[in-house]
Amino acid sequence: MRKCLFLIITCLSACGGSVMAQSADDLLAQGRRAYLDYQFDEAARLYSQAKAKAKKSDEFFADKYDVYHSQLNRAKSFLERVENIEIIDSIDVNRAEFFRAYRLPKSAGILGGTEALPRRLRDTTKTDYVFTSERGNYKIWSQPSDSTDYNVLVESTLLTDGNWSDPQPLDEDLVEEGDAVFPFMMADGVTLYYADNGENSIGGYDIMVATRDASDGSFMQPSNLGFPYNSPYDDYLLAIDELNGIGWWATDRNQLDDSITIYVFIPRELRNNYPADREDIVELARISDIASTQPEDADYEKLYEIIDSTNPGGIEKEREFTLHFSGGKIFTRYDELPDAKSRAAMKAYLSADKELARSQQSLNDMRRQYNQSSSATLANAIKKSETEIEASRKEVKRLLSEVYKTLK
Repeated sequence: MRKCLFLIITCLSACGGSVMAQSADDLLAQGRRAYLDYQFDEAARLYSQAKAKAKKSDEFFADKYDVYHSQLNRAKSFLERVENIEIIDSIDVNRAEFFRAYRLPKSAGILGGTEALPRRLRDTTKTDYVFTSERGNYKIWSQPSDSTDYNVLVESTLLTDGNWSDPQPLDEDLVEEGDAVFPFMMADGVTLYYADNGENSIGGYDIMVATRDASDGSFMQPSNLGFPYNSPYDDYLLAIDELNGIGWWATDRNQLDDSITIYVFIPRELRNNYPADREDIVELARISDIASTQPEDADYEKLYEIIDSTNPGGIEKEREFTLHFSGGKIFTRYDELPDAKSRAAMKAYLSADKELARSQQSLNDMRRQYNQSSSATLANAIKKSETEIEASRKEVKRLLSEVYKTLK
């Protein structure tokens, strides 16, 4: 009898006793792990057990439970409206200055680091990321608040005297008891995307969107973009390339140590959600496989070509020349020309055109000198130079014609 009792006790200890002995903190931690794995029902069950076991006097547990439980309820509600988006690519990049991997046209704005701050603020402002508008007259970034422990979004505009205005915090409606980081302002000047880890987050940083009232500069209450943009992990810097119809956002949901994942997707004007009763709705929310977001006949080759040809960060490459071609096309760099033959022709043309400009400047100098002190020698030199320049003009015109022939 004693031996049987011993075996029963041993079995209980091995099978169920460990569960019975778990503390409220242990159960809460288990629930959190289930939540991070998108097992929301299991997380809810464990949270409930944890709360039942917790001491009412344990304020630390109560605070943590409230945060976890709120995030869980918010995530479960988001699961009912997972947006149907086409993700065309995922790119793993180094976490440091990841935004420089975004390939945006200048029309979408420029993503830069500390060097993009107004010069007078570079030594005193703590920020690693700055958004600059296409025209270069507006900047927005995140920096520590003077009155709270959080990072807030501030903006600055270029004044008529060439100086930048003092950074001003954005509307208080964007403050949610958390850090606001990685802003991106659409070209319309009223639609702002940013990341926040405050009270409306489902865990870590979530991407938010807020609309500005152009008449007074205030913002409407920001909205959480929900699934699949956000996750129980960190998600940030959503940027839209309206010119080419391509969107970007970053996430560390894939837990890649020093790297993060950038998703490239096709944005839609109107939100279209998956049916909430789809069996694979959780997998779509967590983006288990980007192929599952794509139509069977999807062909993204043209979009890939656009992405490959666009400069990272929206930073425009230095203009090397300007060549207008038929159909409104403009070439500004050698690497935009189609082949080695066209590049060689362009180099020959630019070299001759540069020499022609030098000769013309020399002729102008001689003419000014002749007006001040005329001489037969100087007159002959001017006449010779005019003849040579006329021949040079014809040669430059011929070389330009050769350039156009290589482009046909």
